[in-house]
Amino acid sequence: MNTARKTLLEMFDAEVFRVSGHALIDLLAQELQNSLDARRPVLQWREPTTEDNHWQQPLPQQPSVDLNGLLEKLKLDILPGNLAIHHPRNLGHQVATPLPVAALCDLVASLTNQAMAVYETGPTATMLERQVLRWLSALIGWQSAAVNGVLTSGGAQANLTALLAARQHAGENRIWRHGVTAERRLRIIASEHSHYSIARAAGIMGLGTEAVVTIATDVDGRMRPDAITEAHEACRQDGEIVMAVVANAACTPTGSVDPLRAIGEYCAAHHLWLHVDGAHGASALLSNRHSSMLDGIALADSVTWDGHKLLYMPATVSAVLFRSADKGRLAFAQDASYLFQDKPQEEQDFNVSYRTLECTKRMMALKLWAAFSLYGVEGMALLVDEAFDKARRFAAMIAAAVDFELLMQPQTNIVCFRHLAAGINASELNRHQAEVRKCLVESGGFHLTQVELHGTLWLRTTLMNPFTQEEDLQALLDAVRAQPASSAP
Repeated sequence: MNTARKTLLEMFDAEVFRVSGHALIDLLAQELQNSLDARRPVLQWREPTTEDNHWQQPLPQQPSVDLNGLLEKLKLDILPGNLAIHHPRNLGHQVATPLPVAALCDLVASLTNQAMAVYETGPTATMLERQVLRWLSALIGWQSAAVNGVLTSGGAQANLTALLAARQHAGENRIWRHGVTAERRLRIIASEHSHYSIARAAGIMGLGTEAVVTIATDVDGRMRPDAITEAHEACRQDGEIVMAVVANAACTPTGSVDPLRAIGEYCAAHHLWLHVDGAHGASALLSNRHSSMLDGIALADSVTWDGHKLLYMPATVSAVLFRSADKGRLAFAQDASYLFQDKPQEEQDFNVSYRTLECTKRMMALKLWAAFSLYGVEGMALLVDEAFDKARRFAAMIAAAVDFELLMQPQTNIVCFRHLAAGINASELNRHQAEVRKCLVESGGFHLTQVELHGTLWLRTTLMNPFTQEEDLQALLDAVRAQPASSAP
């Protein structure tokens, strides 16, 4: 056997995969335990420019490390440099502390590498996705055996897909072929707290980001229905078409949920497409205690739902779901004879590429299917209930402290607050919050974010980790207090 052939066989050797795979799982299991037990920092902060220089090296023309060396590099350099997602003091972004079994499912998806462009390139993967989409649709309240949606790589892509369908619907199915110039100007009505992917989608679709009409929110961060009515009427008077109203469930800055029923009833009465961006909060549908906050979501024409948030999946897996199959087919209307043969519609529906930006699409559904199968809706709801309850407890702690200010009572698992440090006047408070956050993050003690609302800067926590305890939250408040007021000039 020649050297090249031997090398190729070694690259795909099943026994080597078995041995190295066991070693890798052992390493990751230890990393998981270290994070859960807080035996490592949340983040080992390194200046980006210094870190970039550290990683620069020439492209290897020959092997530069063996499998043992790779595992050692993971153990000593790569894993320690990561943000510790499972750490109980990781309180920053809306990123799940993923279920370990879901991570194992991603390994299955990676090795089997089902492309899923059409049914024959991922048969079982297609069926798993269809089943998961049915389950999510049923949770929304859409009782149908049809599959009206698709899993995508992230909520931004899911929002774009939904809005592409809304655009086609507004143009009476002409826009995909003839473009937007043939129509009156299209508008999207959305909350001032809508995710940036909404404006980005408007730009991508050729509408321009100014096509998004932003609606003011009330003191609880919820879009005002009366303001939607005013905006809609203004668009009509200007001869513009409102192609969609986008409601939040929940918004990213504060976790607030818009009044979905009132908005849905208005949209239905005026034949407006309602898209609910439930990337973060749609998982409240799992909970008997919290699902009522999403009352009216079934009135939506489309819904985005992220698995890698409160369904506790590894990133990324998002669902874009449609109330009817006809609406779900509107987003894309493209011919590709090498993929799509001349078959009846019911057969073509098994070809996922009809409904997504992606042609090559990985098997995303396995981890969701496995989690629901292993833990059921009741088990998954425990995660949501824990997160929401923890946010309420933290808010109560903040409200009881005279040197902190709570932005609002949390509706989901996001809590915004600020420190009212003695000796700092109102004009310096924003700088103080930013400096406090910077010091805490770079110390490795905590990870939290910040958000600016109407000129005021707030510290922001997203309570995702079931292992975060009240003592961790108290420690955060104490750490904020310990930051010197002089850090704000």
